[in-house]
Amino acid sequence: MRSMSDAASARANTGSPTRRGFPWVYVLCATAVAVALRLPGLFEDPWIDEIWSWGLAQSRASATEIFLIRSSNSHALNTLWMWVSGDARDFVVYRLPAFVGGVACVPLAARIASRAGRNAAVAAAWIASVAYLPIVYSGEARGYAPMCCASLAALECAWTWLDGGRRRWLVSTWISFTIGLLFQTLFVVAFVAIAVGVLARLRGERRPRALLRAALFLAPPLGITVAWWFFNVRHVFNAGAPPWDLAEVLSDTVAVAFGLPRVGWAIALGAFLGLVIVILDVRHLASLGNRLGVVQVGVVGVTSAVTVWLLWDDYLAARYFLVPIVFFGLSLARVLGRIADSGRAGAVIAALLFALFAAGNAAHTVPFLRAPRGTIGELVRGMAASSSANPIVVTGNFDFNVGALLEWHARSLPVGRTVRYAARRDISALAPDFAVIEEPRFERDPVAMIQIGNVLYELVGTSRHAGPIGADWAVYQRTSR
Repeated sequence: MRSMSDAASARANTGSPTRRGFPWVYVLCATAVAVALRLPGLFEDPWIDEIWSWGLAQSRASATEIFLIRSSNSHALNTLWMWVSGDARDFVVYRLPAFVGGVACVPLAARIASRAGRNAAVAAAWIASVAYLPIVYSGEARGYAPMCCASLAALECAWTWLDGGRRRWLVSTWISFTIGLLFQTLFVVAFVAIAVGVLARLRGERRPRALLRAALFLAPPLGITVAWWFFNVRHVFNAGAPPWDLAEVLSDTVAVAFGLPRVGWAIALGAFLGLVIVILDVRHLASLGNRLGVVQVGVVGVTSAVTVWLLWDDYLAARYFLVPIVFFGLSLARVLGRIADSGRAGAVIAALLFALFAAGNAAHTVPFLRAPRGTIGELVRGMAASSSANPIVVTGNFDFNVGALLEWHARSLPVGRTVRYAARRDISALAPDFAVIEEPRFERDPVAMIQIGNVLYELVGTSRHAGPIGADWAVYQRTSR
């Protein structure tokens, strides 16, 4: 027979929604805002990583070959979607999985947070809706936004399965795991934290056949992970850019996660406050005997540390912390919900704190929506308008990046107009009409003239970007001066 403490533990972990019910109106409003903030990204110029994935997809003859691609640029289900969608003329259709996954995070976060009360659910929905970095990657044809969605879905399905024991929720957890893993392999690190939380709950509640239930929960994900590692992951090579400075990446991650300016004191304050918020949330959950605190420590803390350990000497960027950032939103929502539950004054304070979070994220989001990835397509069309050459011969300072971008955007030129990329080793033989200079971000305005070999080129166009993905470009045209 289960003891009274076991029964109390089960009630604490179940944490069913409050008597007032799930706040559907507020969550739907937050979801509508999420759609509005993410929709513009669907129609912007594609970035090199997206074009690279598109090229990998279109060069494969069958779906089976997609799962055997060894490049880290290929997120398997994302690349498969590109292959199934065919050779589209723009990237809108390719970005649909990221868009849907990003928007779906809003009601999923609200559902998970509703276990802590109605106000926590409302806060979680709005935090997920306006958070800057999830907005960015909901408009990129890559696996990051679906990975976040699958992480939240896996947690909700696993906890609901433990609440009622219905097998369909266990199967849904397995499906969420498979989708998350195949959209982005890094998902497995976050799922380990979720699995530890599930095991801790099974042990704490001392349910009948707990060991069998644990084995049943773990067996399919473990088998899928081993198979994926054997057939794909162990062969994958890093296809990214050179390593970035670790301190710079971590500082930028804190800034974009909390909506802070990229200055030292603000980042240090944000990191401290973030730690305090997670500690307050986890301590409260622990006081209730709720094992969601184990999940939070695992996903926000341990997953972030493991990500740094795995990637810091290879290629690390803020996007690899997306799942910890999304789960931090759950901690923030529960803390704000508890403040709001304390009374009218608490509700006002919680609203003001959320307003600060939303305003800080808007300071990053608004510039991004104005200039997300750069407008290299517009520059390519400008080359065609200002030159009668056919093909238009173009060179650049990064053969792969500039060449791939030109190949894609040349498809939008009038029928009969073509672009040929001249690699740097071929410049002297081909005498390019234009030169494209790409930089992660221009620290100052590009110079008016450059010289390549014995030929002068004059600046005729620039493109800047405001987001964490994309690049700044300067286009130079050959001149007779």
